[in-house]
Amino acid sequence: MEEKQLYGALTVYRERGAYLRRLEQFEKAKGSYDEAFKNAPDDVRMLTGRSQVCADAVQPVQAYADAELALKLEPHNMNARNMQARAMYTMSDFERSVVMNYRGARVRRQPPYFTEGINQGVETIQDCIGINAGNVMVEFLPLIKKLEAAHPLGEESQKPLHVSRIPKPEKKRKLTQMQARKHLTLSRVLAMKYLGPMAYDKFFLQHLTSDPRLTSANSGGSKELKLVVKEALRSLTERQDMLRAQRPYYTIRLSEKAESKHQNKYKDAVLIKERDIGARTSERLLKQIEKSLREMRVMDVIAQAERMQLFLDNKTPRTLPDKDIYIDRLYRAVGEAYLAQHRLSYTLSERGNRRRIAFLMGLPVGRPKSFDSVMANYPYKFIDIKQATDKVTATLEMCENSTMKCWLMYELARLLCTQKNYALAKFYAKRCQREAQEISNVTWWLNGLFVLMSGDMQQGNANEVRIQVEEAYEYSKKLQDPERVQAFLSKCAEMASETVSADERKAVMQRERQILGVMDDVQKVDTSVLFKRMSTVPTGRRFSVLPRKPEAGESHAERRRRRQRGLSVIPGPEQALPPAPKSDTLGFQIFDI
Repeated sequence: MEEKQLYGALTVYRERGAYLRRLEQFEKAKGSYDEAFKNAPDDVRMLTGRSQVCADAVQPVQAYADAELALKLEPHNMNARNMQARAMYTMSDFERSVVMNYRGARVRRQPPYFTEGINQGVETIQDCIGINAGNVMVEFLPLIKKLEAAHPLGEESQKPLHVSRIPKPEKKRKLTQMQARKHLTLSRVLAMKYLGPMAYDKFFLQHLTSDPRLTSANSGGSKELKLVVKEALRSLTERQDMLRAQRPYYTIRLSEKAESKHQNKYKDAVLIKERDIGARTSERLLKQIEKSLREMRVMDVIAQAERMQLFLDNKTPRTLPDKDIYIDRLYRAVGEAYLAQHRLSYTLSERGNRRRIAFLMGLPVGRPKSFDSVMANYPYKFIDIKQATDKVTATLEMCENSTMKCWLMYELARLLCTQKNYALAKFYAKRCQREAQEISNVTWWLNGLFVLMSGDMQQGNANEVRIQVEEAYEYSKKLQDPERVQAFLSKCAEMASETVSADERKAVMQRERQILGVMDDVQKVDTSVLFKRMSTVPTGRRFSVLPRKPEAGESHAERRRRRQRGLSVIPGPEQALPPAPKSDTLGFQIFDI
């Protein structure tokens, strides 16, 4: 059964495509013209209509190809010649477009399509290299001289004598925080200048490409969504590049300079007002942080600091001149909040203080609920720790403020210590201390030291902890109130010097793994089965994996006479039986039958 051919298919699809083009539904219109092309590939009206749709949808190559095909069929068709000139203009070939429009205007003056194309092309050329462009070379003369000084033209490039066969990867220099901010600001400004309100769509799509929610369990739908986002972003980017080629940015800057003095005064007044509002908002947020710090609410301090950092990220040195000062004040307060946790409480018991130190140093803490104020106010959030580590690392690479660097390196060391990556955590904690020493900040130096102590206490390095406590004891004398920190350090040294009872079962399992590691495959299976059977036997009735000293009282231990009914093995250590009771009656004895 073959599908019946639609009667008048060319007219139906062609007119439907023209109707959809007037509604600006270019994708559907192009689909209709494609169906018409399958039915009649030599229809000139269909080819010119599809060329017009492709030109409106910013697909100039397809538009030019359709117009060229229509001109081969009808060399004197003015509509096809107009579409060809429009496609050349869209492809940024402005001079050739003007020439083609002049040739068409000699043949047909009305409708004024060719005249409009001439005016449009001439104006674009004037914007690029004419009177509307201004003195572009004069304005960029300092930049040209700087580039000439960096790469002199007179020097002959020496050819390398030896070319290595081993390819070397290209090292891309990473942008600093200032350069990255300038690059991001310029890209947003260009998008706003050329795309207008559609720039917000572009920003949304750029953010959506890296959004983890786009990858879901529905892999087919996720791929389809990614393709839609990629295609929409590509279309917007190409449209922006086309508009920028038609009117360069230096032309827009020149036209903005020719504004009236009243508008310039208004812009200056708006900038002064924005600076005033930014300074008052920063002071208000800092006062909230200082109030929470006085009340020892560390969790609130960190939450408010994150809010203030988001506010400062939206400000530039132009809109907030004292931005670096506010960042310094912010992270000094954050450092004081972190240091305020490391204190002893005189209302808690000895066990409570030890529990607090174990909690802060990352040591195992029991299950019972605690009403400790430090644990209740600890700035803990349920986050993806790997994602948080990547975010802090990316921020640290672009950071320029020294106090903020101390905070980022402290956070990175703390996160790595949580992931048991003690070597890298020690590296960043040392960097935090070095940076704090350069800016003479005792608070962040001590915070970095506490991260070092946390890693060493978790690994059981008592000597390292003792050396760090002695060093911190001398360094803490620079604080205004050193007694609180010194008492905490003394208790840490005391806890680190105590012997920790090892888990015997873990040691036995480690010995079992070492024994299995030196055996061949056949013996390994048999021995692993034997070890599993041994683990089910109670401790008092099995041999250890390796020989060990006999426990005290094992040589003369006897089986209990009476045991609980239903148990084959008496739990607990075996004890000697009591002596048999003796009767006071002469000649009568109690026998164990």
